[in-house]
Amino acid sequence: MTFQEQYLQSLSVRPALPPAFPAHSFAGVFYELLPDTVDLFPTVLSGGTVELTSAHTLSFAPLNCYMLLYTRIGKGTLRIQSKTHALEPGKLLCMDCSASPYMIETSDIPWRFSVFLIQGSFFTHLLSLVPFDVFLVHSLSGYSPVLSGLERLLGNDHTASLYNKLSDAALLQDIATTLVIESYQLEPMEPKCAPYLLEIKQYLDMYFAQPFHLEDLEERYHISKYRICHEFSKTFHAPPLKYLNARRLNAAVQLLLTTDKHIHEIALDVGFDNTNHFINLFKLEKGTSPQAYRDVNKV
Repeated sequence: MTFQEQYLQSLSVRPALPPAFPAHSFAGVFYELLPDTVDLFPTVLSGGTVELTSAHTLSFAPLNCYMLLYTRIGKGTLRIQSKTHALEPGKLLCMDCSASPYMIETSDIPWRFSVFLIQGSFFTHLLSLVPFDVFLVHSLSGYSPVLSGLERLLGNDHTASLYNKLSDAALLQDIATTLVIESYQLEPMEPKCAPYLLEIKQYLDMYFAQPFHLEDLEERYHISKYRICHEFSKTFHAPPLKYLNARRLNAAVQLLLTTDKHIHEIALDVGFDNTNHFINLFKLEKGTSPQAYRDVNKV
């Protein structure tokens, strides 16, 4: 039985959804899977952005997956194990769907949300570190690395290729790790890290392909860029721009080895708008050009 069939078997809806919105649409789009990777990697089973424009109650039997549901507008209500929780704009629901039957209701329509159903032992293990029994509702700011990770996940190509599955897995690992850190309000052990530095690092890890300017950090944190660079470098052993470039180059290596994209395309994909600058940095870091690196290492 496919996961889509399992999902539909677990779901009942009242009143019935209109023909233009079949029941499986609540889960977004069901992705093509690589069976050999589902247990190895965190894997997106389905996902997308959904909008409900009429009142419905969706009842689910236990299903072997996790759900991430982020409300954009409107409101829903989760009912599980005699508990009720509002799913409001800016809040992310993270739930173990295998633990118990549950119900989701539309409370304020239209209700628009992004939803992902996920499997994978690594993702499950990471979330087992979060202090919640069945579900966690987490508030996300517009600058949250979790939210930027979800947005990038929505934009990924989810056809069944190894590169796509690895890209999804990397994003899910970052999302789950950040949820664990923020749920425990952890700080790195050595050296002790100011919360704003950890937030910058998480942003660079998740949003490395976007334009970045130190002046934006000055404006956001009301701290001089020179102090930010000094403290970031002391904590993470590199100033922000050098750390960002290393993150971009690591992503470029993955694209070189797993795709046939042109060097110029890869440079743009990882955040470099100047191909020559990208090639020079790559040579400085790897000791060879991107094309030569691909020729030697790509299987």
